Amino acid sequence: MIIGLYELPEDDAKLKEIAESGFNLVRVPQDLKALDRVQEHDLRAWICLGSAANLAEGDENQKRRLTELVNRFKDRPALLVWELPDEAVWNIWWSRFNWSFSGQPDDLRKHIEKAKATESDANKWFSLLQKAQDYSQRGLWRQAEDVYDTLWTGLQVENPHPAWKMSTCQPEADELTKAVSRGCGLIKDLDPRHIIWQNHAPRNSIARLRQYNRMVDAAGCDIYPVPFSHSAGHSDLKDTNLTSVGAYTDRMRQAAPGKAIWMVLQGFGWRDLNKDSHDQDPEKGRRPNYHETRFMAYDAIVRGANAILYWGTHYIEKDSTLWQDLMRITRELRALEPALVGQVPQLQSTSTADETYGSIDGQGPQLMLRKTNEDWVLIAVNEHSQGISFAINGLPGELNGKVLYRLYSGETHTPRDGTIRDGIGGFGVHIYATSRRFEAQ
Repeated sequence: MIIGLYELPEDDAKLKEIAESGFNLVRVPQDLKALDRVQEHDLRAWICLGSAANLAEGDENQKRRLTELVNRFKDRPALLVWELPDEAVWNIWWSRFNWSFSGQPDDLRKHIEKAKATESDANKWFSLLQKAQDYSQRGLWRQAEDVYDTLWTGLQVENPHPAWKMSTCQPEADELTKAVSRGCGLIKDLDPRHIIWQNHAPRNSIARLRQYNRMVDAAGCDIYPVPFSHSAGHSDLKDTNLTSVGAYTDRMRQAAPGKAIWMVLQGFGWRDLNKDSHDQDPEKGRRPNYHETRFMAYDAIVRGANAILYWGTHYIEKDSTLWQDLMRITRELRALEPALVGQVPQLQSTSTADETYGSIDGQGPQLMLRKTNEDWVLIAVNEHSQGISFAINGLPGELNGKVLYRLYSGETHTPRDGTIRDGIGGFGVHIYATSRRFEAQ
């Protein structure tokens, strides 16, 4: 299983630490020495091609640039992955948001206030500005832009950003998709051995992402939901809780059918991105704790992620609790690797939660059951914030009468008639196995 880190530590001792903890992939700059350094630690690397992968039709200069990049690095043993432009589709829309919703109306309001106009003309302009903002809030981009253009003309002021229009985002996304497809085609011609991966934002429609993902080998998105808040902006699903990680993993599977799913998880606290924040609330912007970090990793995995990668560790101290938690969880996942990539049984087991005070409706933990050689591993992930008692049914007959160790605890369970019963805490993860060899040392 791929477990990756966006950061390439400058300290060789830390690079050794992540390798020994179970990480096997790191992001490196477009630099041959960086690739060779990673190779020395028995790690593999990925390189982000960025805008170089956008190949406009007939653009020979860009084709030459992409060809030179691929040929420069493709034969280095450490290279495993080419990364396409980060959050490419979403960035088309995001690049216009601030101007469309605040920058442009604020600028126009100031120009109206400065204009030497009659009260009647000023009222007319303010009325038009309000109308344009109303159109924007309703998603009627073209109507809003027509009114804004009328205001710039009427005020005899040049629009500083005439091309920043929300109404052009969809055709630009169409063109980007074609350009990246051409780029992927060239990459595959030059270097068919390495993986092409796209990280998306936790945004955009499944149909749009599916169209974009046609030429990639792996796709996924970044999702950073800690701390949970009803007003948090990273997930725009109804689910903004920890379980948005699993929900977005499901979306990525729908958006990239038949492809590998790589999920980018939270290796920072939001306050780390803004060291100058004067907010004294210790909860707001905090880092994920161990329980949350472990849950997010397993929620992605049981929902179908083939790889997890951590972003943001370059913002945290390398002796911090979060760093230590990441190393601990990575060691745990690496010990489980034979099972995570093991045989999938033909019949899947099911779980049912007992009735409780919450809005559970019988939904038990999400399950993953795998066989590796003669051993079995069962992972149960509780996506409820409250603890539940539950039954797992439909376990393979060969498990009846065998001891299942609940790893990292002293508990054991013995299936009878394909069933075990247990209880699990809110956002808890239980791992049951026929051997303790799957426990990290």
